[in-house]
Amino acid sequence: MTIDIQALIEQRSHLKYPLELYAKWQRFYREAGELLPKAGTTISPEDAKAYPQKNAGAVFRLFVSIFDLSGEDFEPLCRALEAGEIDFMRFPLDEFPAFSSLACSEDELTSILFLFSRPYFMALREAYPLDGSQWENGRCPLCSARAALSSIVEGPLRRLHCSFCGTSGPYRFIGCPNCETVDATQLNTIMSEDEPGFRIATCDECRTYIKVVESPVLKEMTLDLADMVSLPLDIVAQEKGYLRPAPNPISLKKMV
Repeated sequence: MTIDIQALIEQRSHLKYPLELYAKWQRFYREAGELLPKAGTTISPEDAKAYPQKNAGAVFRLFVSIFDLSGEDFEPLCRALEAGEIDFMRFPLDEFPAFSSLACSEDELTSILFLFSRPYFMALREAYPLDGSQWENGRCPLCSARAALSSIVEGPLRRLHCSFCGTSGPYRFIGCPNCETVDATQLNTIMSEDEPGFRIATCDECRTYIKVVESPVLKEMTLDLADMVSLPLDIVAQEKGYLRPAPNPISLKKMV
C-alpha cells in the first residue's frame, strides 16, 4: 500500500475530519493490541464473546482517552464490559445494548461500541481465518455481518468485505448480497466521474446498495481507506433513497 492517511487528507481536504477520526481508530487498534491475548492463547468461554474481562476496563480507558470522551460519563458501560455483560458477537446482527444511564443517543452508543469492538473482531479473524470462504446469504462467514464493500478481481470474480472483522470472500457475480435477488430489472449502477475506480451497485428490491471497488484502487490503499475516500458516493446513493446495511470503518451508515 502506497498511500497513507496524511497524503489522502492533502489530496481530499473535504474528507479531513473523517480521515482524522479513522487515524484515531488506527492508533487505538495498535495500542489495544498490547492489551489483548496473543495468538495461540487459550481463551475462556466467558471471554470468547468480548475482550477478556480482566483487560476490558484498561482497553476501554484507552479508547476514551484516544477519542477524547469522558470516562466518568461512560463508567456504567465500562463496568458492564468488565463484568462480561456485553456480547460483541451480537453487534454484526445490529443488536446493540441500551444504557439509559448514559448521556448519549442510541446512535452515538452504537458508533462507540462498533469502534471499540473492532480490534476484538480483527483478533478473531487472526485466530479463525476464513478469508476466501463463500459468503452464504451475503453474510460474513466469521461474524455474520453484512458486507461493507465489494471488489472486482480478475475472472471476473466478486468478493465481499466485512467492516467488523475484515474477512473477505467470494459471492456470486450477479445479485444483491442483502436480499439475494438476481432480478436484473431491480439491479442498477451509479457512477461518478469524480470517483474513478468506484461505483455503487443498488437494489430496488430492498432499497439497499453496496459500493464496488475496482482492483487497481486496492493496489494503492487498504479496503478501509477505499471505503473512506469513496464516502461521497455513499452520500449520492443515500440521497437517492438507498440504505447502507453495514457501517464504514468509522461506524457510519447514514451520511445524509
